[in-house]
Amino acid sequence: MSKAFVDYLERLKGSRTWTAARAALRRSLAFPPGEYPPVLPYVEAFVDGEGWEREAHYLVAALYALKDGAHQEGRTLAQALRQAGQARDSKSVGKRFQALLDADRDQLPFRLRQAVGLVEGGLDFAKLLEDLLLWFDGRRRVQVRWAREYYGVREEETQEEIEEVKA
Repeated sequence: MSKAFVDYLERLKGSRTWTAARAALRRSLAFPPGEYPPVLPYVEAFVDGEGWEREAHYLVAALYALKDGAHQEGRTLAQALRQAGQARDSKSVGKRFQALLDADRDQLPFRLRQAVGLVEGGLDFAKLLEDLLLWFDGRRRVQVRWAREYYGVREEETQEEIEEVKA
C-alpha cells in the first residue's frame, strides 16, 4: 500500500500536472493534514475513512512535494538526519531529532516538516509512510528503530553486545 502510494506520486511527478500538484501539496503543509481542499484529488483515492492513516498519507504527500519528489529507496529519515547532523557538525539536528521522536499527534506534522527540511538528497517515502502508520503503536518500535538508525547502532554491534551479555 505504501509503495503503491509512492509509485503514484512518482507518476504524478512525471506528469504535466506536477508543478501545480507540487505547489498545492507544499502549500498544504500550512494546514492540518487532509484539510486543504486543493490536494484532495491527489491523495483521497488512497485513504479509507478518517483518522491517522488518512493524515499520514496527506503528510507524506506534502513532504514528498517539499523535497520535489526526491525519493530514494532505502534511505530512511533517521539515516538522512544522522548524515545531516554529521555534515553540519551541529547539535541542533540531534535536538530536533529527539523532539521528533517525542512528538505527539499535534506536533508531528510540524516536526516532520522541520526534519525533512534539514535533509539533503532523497528519502524513502514509502518507508516513511509505513513508519508513520505505526507511529502511535504503544511499544514505540518505530521510534526505537529510528533512534538506532540515527545514533548509529548497527545490528552487528547489537548482536555482539547480546553475545557478550550471554557469555
